[in-house]
Amino acid sequence: MEDDVILNVGEAVKLLDVDRTTLWRMHAKYQMIVPPARFSVGKTGYLRSYLEQWKKDRMDEVTKDVG
Repeated sequence: MEDDVILNVGEAVKLLDVDRTTLWRMHAKYQMIVPPARFSVGKTGYLRSYLEQWKKDRMDEVTKDVG
């Protein structure tokens, strides 16, 4: 299995095309995504595969509702 990439918050907001506040609200207020995980001392972030799958799932929901 290929190693997954850990994205820091800055990289995650770019991938999702949201700002930091929105990213925080997505997990803290609305529970849309899981909060960032601590992978080691000083290394907190999101797995790229998780965020990409989350985006794909949201798009699948939207296209299902539209079409």
